[in-house]
Amino acid sequence: MKRIFWLILGIVVGVYAVTRLKKRVQVLAPESMQASAAKLAAAVRHFGDQVREGMDEREAELRDSLGIDTNSAMPPAPPTTHPDTREDYR
Repeated sequence: MKRIFWLILGIVVGVYAVTRLKKRVQVLAPESMQASAAKLAAAVRHFGDQVREGMDEREAELRDSLGIDTNSAMPPAPPTTHPDTREDYR
């Protein structure tokens, strides 16, 4: 009777260990890592958008409270690309 108990216990522990290892391998697979990286990049992008939105709101509040005219006092927008960058990469 003791041997059957230990045999069944060993089988249960073995099945549990194999199941856990398979899940761990799936988590560490390249596809899963790529999906995790994509989620992280999306979260960082979303956070950056929220920060920019908050900065714009705060700037508008400060300009309004200081009485600064937003049309004439705003400096020109900076160029979107660096002036030294070139489109042609020959």
